[in-house]
Amino acid sequence: MFTDFNILLLFKRPKMWYTGVASSRAHSYHRKDHLLTMTGQATIGQNIKRLRTERQLTQKALAEKLFVTAQAVSRWENGEVEPSVSTISEIARIFGVSADEILGIQTEKRAPEQPQEQAPPIHIIYNEYTEPQRPVLGVCEKCNQPIYDGKNLIRNDSHILCRKCQNAILQQQKALQIERGHTRRKRSILFGAILAALLLITGIVVAAVNQRPSCIIWFLAAAILGFTLLSCCILNNNFIGDMVLSIFEFGFIKFPGVIFSWDLDGIIWLITIKLSFWLLSVVLACATGALAILIGGIVSLFVYPFALRKNILHPDAE
Repeated sequence: MFTDFNILLLFKRPKMWYTGVASSRAHSYHRKDHLLTMTGQATIGQNIKRLRTERQLTQKALAEKLFVTAQAVSRWENGEVEPSVSTISEIARIFGVSADEILGIQTEKRAPEQPQEQAPPIHIIYNEYTEPQRPVLGVCEKCNQPIYDGKNLIRNDSHILCRKCQNAILQQQKALQIERGHTRRKRSILFGAILAALLLITGIVVAAVNQRPSCIIWFLAAAILGFTLLSCCILNNNFIGDMVLSIFEFGFIKFPGVIFSWDLDGIIWLITIKLSFWLLSVVLACATGALAILIGGIVSLFVYPFALRKNILHPDAE
């Protein structure tokens, strides 16, 4: 039986009812994110932090017992989010207290002559259709939603994500790769055309100066090979660039050491040999570089159509 100082509180939640009696003079109940907190007392996060500190537990140790991340426990204690009802029950079991203490609900001590004014604790009453609560395996760090199914739990570089957020990230990465593929195709055509135009203009100038029209044919062939070679290297979805670099590396030879005496003639001889080795290495590098460009240009003439088609059909491929 309730007096005018008591109010019967009834909060309905999907598949769950909350009932309780509280004094209208002292406190008032509020609902936030489907959880109950009491004004005028410590919040749920403060109670969790106090009980964890009293039992000398770290946030990581408590998170491991609850199968959540330490970041989730920190957000509870800072009041950014609040744990679910099932998580509160599990926290109460770990700390050996009642759920009322976690929620910050304290029953008033009534005098013996007024036992009817003592407010009973809030109880969680499940109806016959309530399904058993599954353990929380983790909390998604992007959408902050609890993860109950192990198949929906994705660990990405020490981060916990749900499958929905992981798929969204993969789609964003694929869209970025497609955009980069389109950019590579545009740049390959632009820079290849610029190189071909420069070679063709050079051929025309050389032919006009030397009065040899046949030079235009050679520079025209060089322009075509230069266009296909540079385009294949920019598209970066073929083997032309790696092949040219591999051939060019053969020109860098490590010459053996030189034995000399510590006198003027020995030092002069050392300098002469070193300069000779350096000039020889430069000549070899230029020769292998020219050979690599020539072979790469000829091969790219046949590879470029396939590389361009691959970029059009699969711009995200590299």
